[in-house]
Amino acid sequence: MHTRTSRPRRHALVAAAAVAGLALVSACSNASQGSTAPTAQSCSGSAKATTAIANVWHQDENALGVSSLTPPPSKLCMVNTAKYKKSGPYRIAFASQGPTNSWAVSSDADVRYEAAQQHAKLLYASANGNAASQVGNIQDLLAQSPQALVVQPMGSAIQGQLHRAAQAGIPVVVCTGQLADQSDIVSTVNRSYALQGTLWAQWIVKQLNGKGQIAMLSGIAGVPTAEDSYAAAKKFFSRYPGIHVVTHQYTNWSPTQAKQVASTLLVKYPHLNAIWSDSSITDIGVAQAYTAAGKPVPPVTGDSANGFLRLAKQDHVKFALSAYPPEQCGQAIKVAVSILKGTSVPNQVPVNSAVYTDAQLSQYYRRSCSDNLWVPSQLPTSILTQLKLC
Repeated sequence: MHTRTSRPRRHALVAAAAVAGLALVSACSNASQGSTAPTAQSCSGSAKATTAIANVWHQDENALGVSSLTPPPSKLCMVNTAKYKKSGPYRIAFASQGPTNSWAVSSDADVRYEAAQQHAKLLYASANGNAASQVGNIQDLLAQSPQALVVQPMGSAIQGQLHRAAQAGIPVVVCTGQLADQSDIVSTVNRSYALQGTLWAQWIVKQLNGKGQIAMLSGIAGVPTAEDSYAAAKKFFSRYPGIHVVTHQYTNWSPTQAKQVASTLLVKYPHLNAIWSDSSITDIGVAQAYTAAGKPVPPVTGDSANGFLRLAKQDHVKFALSAYPPEQCGQAIKVAVSILKGTSVPNQVPVNSAVYTDAQLSQYYRRSCSDNLWVPSQLPTSILTQLKLC
């Protein structure tokens, strides 16, 4: 759906969309960056920032009725943004991955909507899914003298441009991704991959009472969105010797490939008790394979696509889903406005997400909308209609 440094995301139901991404790394640097570096961000209040992250974890765990865990350690703080304070209306630049699939289309639409709600002028550039294009896009956006820059990163090659923005006193906010070098970034808005992977694993362990055979299905090999979620889940499963992971395979976030993989699972592992998946797009293929074979679909996990909910309702699939909201970059626009007002912001903004099971399916499934809708959507119905999603 969106981009993150070298990380493809999977959001079109007819074809897997590759997008780039980065590993989840939190940092707020107060160290000297050398003579060419911008002034280090004034960063404090780690207890407040840490509590905000923990609250999201606990809220989501409560939604699935699983035990609360301590989030992985990270460097968290509140950034003093007084030096960026300006009078509005604001000019905010947005370097987008581009509307390459339905998730990204929704993401761009929400950015425009939030900019309008904030009475900000939006300077927009689309990379059309090309990491190299984004470098030039950011250069062009900076030439228009924005007061803030929001970036949906497609690769680490943009670090030089972000450094130039920081030197020029332009605050940078990153969304739906995480760059390893945080020194030029004021705030990052991103749903935690570790939280996603762990939540799904917790739910499966609860469903199986700590015992059973499971398969694990990830998106694209080497992509942080897939690998970080998988690593977090694998670590949690290791606590339960009664949980046997019989196989881990990649589906490239393609329903067609997922169906092929699941067809093999049916033959090699006929007694699977659950399937840990990082994508509801993968779950579509899994459901199709089991239904075609006349077998009940094992409990599955993933993110939240309307197309999967349609099949889950039709085939009575047991599931736990945790959305990866397209609205994250819209949230980043609001963070940018807060920065320009001089309000302190977290260096890592915890993203709330819809977390639910098949018991709440009717609350999220939108019968009158396209399979390509990512639910729940916060966009007004009028905009979803314009996008032909509803």
